[in-house]
Amino acid sequence: MRLMEERHEVKVFISEPLCHGTMAGLVPRTDNWEAELPWIREAGAEGIILFENVADGRGAKQDDLRAAGFHVIGGSAFGDRLENDRAHAQNVLKSLGMQIAPVFEFQSMDEARTFIQARPARYVLKFNGDNFGAADNYVGRFPDGRDVLAMISAKFEQSPGCCLSFVIMEFVEGVEMGVGAYFDGETFLTPACLDWEHKRFFPGDMGELTGEMGTVVTYQRTTRFFEMTLARMAPLLKANNCLSWIRATFISVKWDSPMVSS
Repeated sequence: MRLMEERHEVKVFISEPLCHGTMAGLVPRTDNWEAELPWIREAGAEGIILFENVADGRGAKQDDLRAAGFHVIGGSAFGDRLENDRAHAQNVLKSLGMQIAPVFEFQSMDEARTFIQARPARYVLKFNGDNFGAADNYVGRFPDGRDVLAMISAKFEQSPGCCLSFVIMEFVEGVEMGVGAYFDGETFLTPACLDWEHKRFFPGDMGELTGEMGTVVTYQRTTRFFEMTLARMAPLLKANNCLSWIRATFISVKWDSPMVSS
């Protein structure tokens, strides 16, 4: 709506059926965004395509559009894999010298059960793929991992016949901190944004998970943490034609300890 207020021409495509009511009647809509590509092409350097999410392999499509000369803001195939392939993303951070919590990847319930029974501990469960969001993650509470096994079993029962891929990570006690910045294809735009998410509804880490409802952010005095973490990814992002906002989360185990990627 701000773009329209500034007299830009705007068309919006919404692929998610549950979101079709969002801004309905307020912005022009299109039922086929690819049919609008000639309209974008006619605008030359002022034509921009913006993708909002990483679903349905659209990162690779964005790479193709850039190769065809379109100006695209959003993501890339490389960015999609960072978002959807949990073990790969952790290994990328590890290769850049960052400390990560031990991560174990599985494709079957039996594999996970055998592993946890052999190594009982408190774990965190995360699923791979663009069909799963933050609400599908589970932070285990039992020291033998039986609640994580129960959650994995429930997912397999909800998705009979599907091939599920997931990771379990060793639980790390500490303060979660996110660092995010926009990468313009060449470098990060600074200052970066630091954020702290208070996940639960009540004090004392009790109650329902609230997602972003309790997030506190700052752009002040962020340089040191940014350079220790996200800034190290700049060469990889440039080499893979990324043009998007990127955020990574870390946990401070002790105030004087290295950050652990989560």
